[in-house]
Amino acid sequence: MRVPLSWLQAFFEAPLPEVERLVDLLDGLGLAVEEVTELPGAPAGVRVAEVVSVAPVPGSESLKRVVVNDGATERQVVCGAPNVVAGMRSALALPGAVLPGLDGPVAEREVMGVASQGVLASPRELGLYDHAGGLIAFGPDAEVGAELASLWGPETVVELELTPNRADAFSLLGVARDLAAKLGVAYRHPAQGLDQGDPALDDGLELDVEDPAAAPRFSLRAVRGVSVRPSPVWLQRALASLGLRPRNNLIDVTNYVTFELGQPSHAYDLAQLGGGVMQVRRARAGESLELLTEERIELDPADLVIATPGADGSSVAIGLAGVMGGSTHSVSDATTDVALEVAHFDPVTVRRAAQRHKLITDARTRFERGVDPNLPELASARAVALIAEVAGGRVDPGVSLVGARVERPEIAFRPSRVRFLMDFEVARPDQRRYLEALGCEVSEDAPDAWRVRPPSWRFDMSIEEDVVEEVARLHGYEHIGETVPNMHFVPPAGDPTHRELKLKLAASGLQETISYVFTGEAELARANAPAAVVHLSDPQGVERGVLRTALYPGLLAAAVANRRLPALGLFEVGRVFGHEEEERLALLTRGPRAANGWGAELAGDFFTLKGVLESLAGLLGAELGTTPTTEAPYLHPGVAAAVTWNGEPVGYAGRLHPEVAARYELGEVYVAELRLPLAGRVIRFGEINRQPFAERDLAVIAPVEDTFAQVARLCREAAGPLLVSLEPFDVYQGGQLPTGQRSLALRFRFRAESRALTDGEVDGLMQNVIRAVRDAGYDVRA
Repeated sequence: MRVPLSWLQAFFEAPLPEVERLVDLLDGLGLAVEEVTELPGAPAGVRVAEVVSVAPVPGSESLKRVVVNDGATERQVVCGAPNVVAGMRSALALPGAVLPGLDGPVAEREVMGVASQGVLASPRELGLYDHAGGLIAFGPDAEVGAELASLWGPETVVELELTPNRADAFSLLGVARDLAAKLGVAYRHPAQGLDQGDPALDDGLELDVEDPAAAPRFSLRAVRGVSVRPSPVWLQRALASLGLRPRNNLIDVTNYVTFELGQPSHAYDLAQLGGGVMQVRRARAGESLELLTEERIELDPADLVIATPGADGSSVAIGLAGVMGGSTHSVSDATTDVALEVAHFDPVTVRRAAQRHKLITDARTRFERGVDPNLPELASARAVALIAEVAGGRVDPGVSLVGARVERPEIAFRPSRVRFLMDFEVARPDQRRYLEALGCEVSEDAPDAWRVRPPSWRFDMSIEEDVVEEVARLHGYEHIGETVPNMHFVPPAGDPTHRELKLKLAASGLQETISYVFTGEAELARANAPAAVVHLSDPQGVERGVLRTALYPGLLAAAVANRRLPALGLFEVGRVFGHEEEERLALLTRGPRAANGWGAELAGDFFTLKGVLESLAGLLGAELGTTPTTEAPYLHPGVAAAVTWNGEPVGYAGRLHPEVAARYELGEVYVAELRLPLAGRVIRFGEINRQPFAERDLAVIAPVEDTFAQVARLCREAAGPLLVSLEPFDVYQGGQLPTGQRSLALRFRFRAESRALTDGEVDGLMQNVIRAVRDAGYDVRA
């Protein structure tokens, strides 16, 4: 938020501290200063001039011969601005003047045969604000012949980065309030003492609020007999220092009050309100609204709108409540009577409507963060007083008002908690002074038992710790001593495999991904994942409306984003939310894997994924088991396995179901999803076996429906205790093998602890294996 220091100074009688000191104070208050900018004033050599006459330049469709009075003489200039008219006041740059938006100094020159003795300038050319669509225009307050530099001086602007909880500081008033409390001085409330109107008087207006929950406080007041014209220079300068473009005196006042007090408002043309009636209701099906930007939107029945009776008596939407007004009933150059709307709208209603229509406005931003519900009367009084000042007219003594004032609940507070939580002492009188300076009401029931009622604008104060924070913030965090806390720290006993698990998977060549916890029901259905159990009450959209019930859909999305890579290995550790919350591990492999040695690449398959799991189990000292299954609807029914870890079922692994793969436009993909933690076993270390091992290979022909685990179990039992490892290294199917049969090539390693094995001993063990294999109905491939 931008804070012009000359505007901030208007809240105080005493001068503010120097900029450097002021920045330190704001930072200490938690209003972090992001940047300090020096805005230049109007350039020298520019005067306020009045346009006397306007005539076309012969032979040109856009250029005009303009005669102006600069207070000393009349001059002729050539101008192409579309808004130049006789009687207007603008800025005339005299020959020799240097404008930020022009190349070189202004000089007398001839344009299409017409002499031009200066330049009528736009705001961008003057370097005052960013608008080049026409000349800058002034009201009668700018005297003809006055040097513009004397009216529009330089400005220092402090840019604040506010945290979302400090909605109360999202205005000049909020910043001034905090500074006053810190400095221990009084500040001037711009609306204090102004006439807020009498609801008992008949003002000819009528309010009809159909949804008081969405608009709990609403004020409507009339100002009659106004003249719409350019704003005074002081008002234009104030808005320009905020980065806003001045429009006219009525619109500028509403923008000014929005930034000054933090309360959005909107000015409607009273003559356009049917019978002076303003309605607040939900939109109707098929209803549309043309916004101030001239964009037409189709309203949703959940939208809250401002409406008025039309010519036929039916209700017509004229504004999107809390977001933006409509173009047809807002003030225009022809407006003479104004109906000023100042209201408090429900933040959720405003945010949802703005999101639906993709609208970002200053009003939306403030209502979303939170606006003081008791501010509408004061803001209305301030705005109508300013309208009467800059546009003339008469403010109606009556006001139409709906809704009651609100009070924040009291907080039980113990002053001793400041010392306990902040480790510095603040005297009780100082604590009370700080809290009252912030607008809190303080009641003392006992020396260490206070009741603190926060002001209506402090939504972030609800518990005792919030009160402690406010005392500490005003007293100064610099009082916190540099001491080491005296505490006994016991590290949490988390899952001992959690960190190791990620490291080992990364060492296996897999890459970790982190996906959103929020997903959509359509995405879960697309992946054949379990249906959502936890639905968000206020989702960002349907695609993020539920909590995920599985991890692997996130890996599938990552695979889609990386479909150009020839091979991919991913994993994710995260939580899923079914009927119970669980932490899980998901893995995905796709594409070829490298061969051992110098061989060619091998095609990736189920065993690639299983190999990763077996390697992980080996590193953690656990035993992995797999059995065929058809219970996982997201896996291919013929290439799916239930996974056990140390004998306990933990999940599933296999090839992604072809229908799911087709929905994601993926080819052959293998996934696994396991519950955590994956417990390891205590690994006992012994002496290193110094004996050589003996290797033998054997190809077993078995039916394709028999798993490797079945064959391996048979071989291990027959090989005896000297077998130290058994691994498959090839699978062959087709060719001369019978239909329905496949060849599993196995590598056996034997070793004794105290001696080297002879070939005869190893061959005898292998004969036992071959005999067992054949007895089980399998064959051995030569």
